[in-house]
Amino acid sequence: MFDAKFSLLVLFLFFCTLIFLYDYLFRRVPNKLLLTAIALQLGCLVLLGKGLNGAGWVSALSGLIAGLAFFLPLYLLRAMAAGDVKFFAVLGLLLGPGTLLPVFLIASLIAAVHSVVIYASRLGIAPKLQLAATRITRCSWYQRMLEKRGNRVGIPYAAYMAVAGAWIAMHSAGVVPGFI
Repeated sequence: MFDAKFSLLVLFLFFCTLIFLYDYLFRRVPNKLLLTAIALQLGCLVLLGKGLNGAGWVSALSGLIAGLAFFLPLYLLRAMAAGDVKFFAVLGLLLGPGTLLPVFLIASLIAAVHSVVIYASRLGIAPKLQLAATRITRCSWYQRMLEKRGNRVGIPYAAYMAVAGAWIAMHSAGVVPGFI
């Protein structure tokens, strides 16, 4: 028997995995992935009357608007990249507005840990971490990744929002325990 809720969760987890990989490796959030997720959510809303996470039309659209309203000022202040803003708005559309604050907090915590590790590595506070980073930067696959990344640097915040969004979606579906 077809279980739409489970199938939507699997699709969402696949979507989050793709976003994580793209942003972590290349510091990009592909518009094609975002548009595909929007189309699937709107299709589910039309056909099933609800989308991922049981979101109805009002919840989905208010999540989209809240996501844009929350991150757009950060983008204008150059504190956030455009891909992060678009992805956060799409997460609002997919999961509803009530999940945006937890996604933001969890992703920010992961990004803070990322920053501390990078900072400790660069300052030589953790010599073994600095040695590992030096070894990785010499690898040919890492150099190819940097070439594809171009001049895009910074913390892969959308990747961390994808992790947080996946956790929250799985928690909402009763797959994993959580603190929300």
